[in-house]
Amino acid sequence: MKSVIGLMLLLMVFSSCKEENESNFILNGNIKGLKIGNVLLQKIQDSTLVTLDSIAMDGTSDFQLSTSLEEPQMLYLYLDVKDGSTYDDRIAFFAEDTIMSINSSLKNFEKDAIIEGSKNQDRLAVFNENNGKLNKQYTDLMKRSMTLSQKENPSSEEIESLNKDYDKYLKKRILYAISYASVNRDKEIAPYILLQEGFDANPKLLDSIYQLMPKKIQTSLYGNDLSELLKSLEDN
Repeated sequence: MKSVIGLMLLLMVFSSCKEENESNFILNGNIKGLKIGNVLLQKIQDSTLVTLDSIAMDGTSDFQLSTSLEEPQMLYLYLDVKDGSTYDDRIAFFAEDTIMSINSSLKNFEKDAIIEGSKNQDRLAVFNENNGKLNKQYTDLMKRSMTLSQKENPSSEEIESLNKDYDKYLKKRILYAISYASVNRDKEIAPYILLQEGFDANPKLLDSIYQLMPKKIQTSLYGNDLSELLKSLEDN
């Protein structure tokens, strides 16, 4: 009788562990043109990229990866192929505990990526698209800076004009991040965006947006990081 009870307890423990380890996130996809290579699902943990799942591709361009997510967060789809390229090989996306898909091409892995299945990712895509327009301004500013640096005696007016335009660009970028995070404060991307783009903003303004976030967002992965940032800003 004791042995039967013991066996039942072991089965219950095994079943419990299995349920805890079951994947609640599945990523399906296709990489057009890919025949041989490795596709990895990764996340950043303690400033290091950690592989959560991987698949060796051999003759097919379809893949499926999975992992267990405690909450929505940024993940990365890494394409490891021996093509001599050291760029255009990693797609960042905001994952949720659901089934998502990423379809792309071997030729333009990052640029051609179509990501579906996550509301946070949909909102982040809109933010990144609009932010890309601001990046063009930054590129123009860098070109002006390089041109000035090549001059033997750039005028003070030119330098002052460049500095003013850069300040305007920076304020516009920060204000857009703050505004977008405020509108989407009920989504996990809100604290993430503030951490990535709004960290130079007035701490009181950041805190006011944080206080408006629902409790589940405040205590999320990036909500906790934002809380720590606010505390460090207060101490300084």
